[in-house]
Amino acid sequence: MAGIVKTTPLSQYRLTRRRFGISAAGAVAGAMAVPLLGRPSQAFAGRLQDSSLSGKVTQWCYPLAAGGDQAANENMWKELASGFNAQYPDVEVSVDVLPWANRNEKLTTALAAGAGPDVAYLNADLVPQHAKDGNLEPVDDVIADDAGDFAENSKTNLTYDGALCAVPILGSVTTLIYNTKLFDQLGLTDYPTTWDELLAIGPAFKDAGLYLTSYAGALEQTLNLTYFPLLWQAGGEVVSEDGTKAAFNSPEGLEALNFVVKLFDDGFTNRDEAVTAPPPDAGVALEGKVGVLMAGDNASAKQFQEKWGADAVKIGAPLKNKVQTSYGTTAGFGIFKDAKDKDAAKAWVKYITAPEQMTTIVQSGGYIPPRTSLNGIYKDDPMLSTFQEYAPLMHGDVRNPAARQIISAVAPYVQAAFLGKQSAEDALKDAEKDVNRILDRV
Repeated sequence: MAGIVKTTPLSQYRLTRRRFGISAAGAVAGAMAVPLLGRPSQAFAGRLQDSSLSGKVTQWCYPLAAGGDQAANENMWKELASGFNAQYPDVEVSVDVLPWANRNEKLTTALAAGAGPDVAYLNADLVPQHAKDGNLEPVDDVIADDAGDFAENSKTNLTYDGALCAVPILGSVTTLIYNTKLFDQLGLTDYPTTWDELLAIGPAFKDAGLYLTSYAGALEQTLNLTYFPLLWQAGGEVVSEDGTKAAFNSPEGLEALNFVVKLFDDGFTNRDEAVTAPPPDAGVALEGKVGVLMAGDNASAKQFQEKWGADAVKIGAPLKNKVQTSYGTTAGFGIFKDAKDKDAAKAWVKYITAPEQMTTIVQSGGYIPPRTSLNGIYKDDPMLSTFQEYAPLMHGDVRNPAARQIISAVAPYVQAAFLGKQSAEDALKDAEKDVNRILDRV
């Protein structure tokens, strides 16, 4: 039975998709890893090998192919469904390719009404919410026969309360991007890799009327790309291990926020752009006036190549203080508890996250594969292969049902600190109170 792919007109797509970084590990690769539970039952393993498996599987996904191109997304899922049906001809797969905008609100509403899909694409920060709500089926058994091929941080990012809640399909990496033209202009031959090394070259950029770095401090920007990576590099965490209390009001959190404040107080970053984000195709970084981007992804690196010149872009390892890490998310396919044909849904998810199919999906948008056996898929692309190299160092999203609320609560206090409206100490204390009130309600 052929798969069915339904798409939304291209005019309705939100074309600015969430960008990924280049690695997705914990503070130390593997340090946050949570052991996956269970092995597949013999019954399930047997059913998985049974080509007479039957049922219906509905999936919600979003435009993963580069640029959100409707035809590319439609054709990709049609081909995947066709390949799956060659093995399981009696399973009907229906894929809805939906817009990115308000995707979780629509999914949450549909699940509450009993009208949700069997399978959905989930970013790591959405997994705790749906797992805590009791919506997600554990999928440890889906990958049990090749769990070792999945990077530890990719599994950790999609694990909640000891169970894998979505099978990893792709990831992102953010890391250092240097403007080599500016380093050559200033006669700087060493590229900074630590906080101290970065700050040491700040005066050279300032004296030349340039900026050492940039900081996206507008309230609509995510702290995953600004304050949180510095917190993790300092050795801190956003919430306690049990998820019940804020953890950033700590010596590590204060060290990270003081670092941000220093960037502004010493004139090493543009204050105006930190408060009001420039348009996507403008700003001092694209103008070639910034020496180091602290959390750049492969999409921004390509954009800088177009503006600065291909030879002006150098990709470096993540910045280091006590820990060398940066932000990199993981996304995966989750199976919902209300799925009527769970074995068919698991067979489908196992199929689309297998090496060959995963390669098709990640290469469609330049994502980082979470399977270690696919480490060489970008060998002919120097930039993407460099980003992929740093994937094991990435720290994933805050694994808490209130992850997005926490970001919204903390951001105004970080901004107040770097604008000099509050001391760093007071900002963290007040942010801690607000976050703890949120966590008390979770």
